[in-house]
Amino acid sequence: MRPWPFLPLLALLAACGGSGIQTLNVTLVDGIGEPLQPLAAAWRMGPPPSSSGMPWNALPTGQSSWSLPIPAGARFQVAFRCPSVGGADFYVSLDLMRSELGSNLMVRCPVAHASPTTTVSGSVSQALTPGTAFSAWGTAGFAGGSFAGLTAPTGPGREVAVFGDSGGTPYFGRTGPVSIPPTAVSVPVSPTNTLSLTTPAGFSSYAGLVLSTFVPVDLVNWTGTGSPQPVARPSSLFGGDLFQFWTCNGSSCAILRKDASDPSVAPSASLNLSVPPLSLSGTQSHTASALPTFSNIASGGFSPGLSFLGYALFLGEPGVRYWRHFLSAGALGSATGYYVDVEQAPGFAGVVPTPGSSVQLRATAFAGDQPLSALLAARPIPTETFAAHSLFLDRMWPVHLEAALLQSTFTW
Repeated sequence: MRPWPFLPLLALLAACGGSGIQTLNVTLVDGIGEPLQPLAAAWRMGPPPSSSGMPWNALPTGQSSWSLPIPAGARFQVAFRCPSVGGADFYVSLDLMRSELGSNLMVRCPVAHASPTTTVSGSVSQALTPGTAFSAWGTAGFAGGSFAGLTAPTGPGREVAVFGDSGGTPYFGRTGPVSIPPTAVSVPVSPTNTLSLTTPAGFSSYAGLVLSTFVPVDLVNWTGTGSPQPVARPSSLFGGDLFQFWTCNGSSCAILRKDASDPSVAPSASLNLSVPPLSLSGTQSHTASALPTFSNIASGGFSPGLSFLGYALFLGEPGVRYWRHFLSAGALGSATGYYVDVEQAPGFAGVVPTPGSSVQLRATAFAGDQPLSALLAARPIPTETFAAHSLFLDRMWPVHLEAALLQSTFTW
């Protein structure tokens, strides 16, 4: 972590009455928690936009972590231009209160990989029909006792998992941590136990795993019936592996993540997951050269016992540029309007879509039973649970979340 002179900024904070400065360690990572160096990086203090307060300050780009001196009760924004992928540009930014965080903030780029990938093949100790092999970055379906064509990250500490069926019995296996290459692995599999999850009739539902080695494993998708749904419960799970369940009724969704060591997901355990009708509304306006201004922002309906966490925003010009932003509950406060001028940060002019282009806008309101200080410091989950919605809070951390989803398409 490289220090650099902050004396001018600290002098400005002191002049504005800043006190009780708390260093925040910010790290930029990919979907498996490996460090990335951005193409541009910036941060600023105070409510946005920068035209009404402190300016955006460029951060060094030849590194993946930064120490930011932020007064205890201050509001701030941080922004990164992630490495480009496939000719498309990716931007992530957050607007937070220092009091909502601990010592660490981990920011995840949505697509870029820090490590090269390769193609893996493998043998399975029991023929499966069908079967699926999983790595941190890919899946490969197969039938029989072997698989091929699985995309996986290279390096030490990788893992390959297999899940499938043999004679009506579910089987699961994992290699444990291995180095890749070599690109051929052997996966011992064994029959699983079961647990059950009940979701309301008609609700789209899912159960899966995220292994501690960042390998997501899909177990079952179904439409809820109000009766228990059997879910495979492998015996070769350990603390740090997560079960992930979700259920959605239209645009109202719930996510439940449980550590595999939790008794509530032990073999033969029974769980219930539902979500009340949630609401999210608002309007946007924009000029050709600036990010949208949001008005009449409102959300509600979350279950008792869950605290409102904030909003996630997605603005995409498909195949060209994507902006992901998180606005915390503390940063927005009681306001119903919002604009953040990320396009004014050094190196971020390209975040604004091309005039006349078709763009996708997604917004998500979140409530949960864990604080942002825990979620935003935890390692990411490689696969976004709800594409274009849940990136910021998809973390390797046990949590119960509810999410209200909103989406639209329009011409910029």
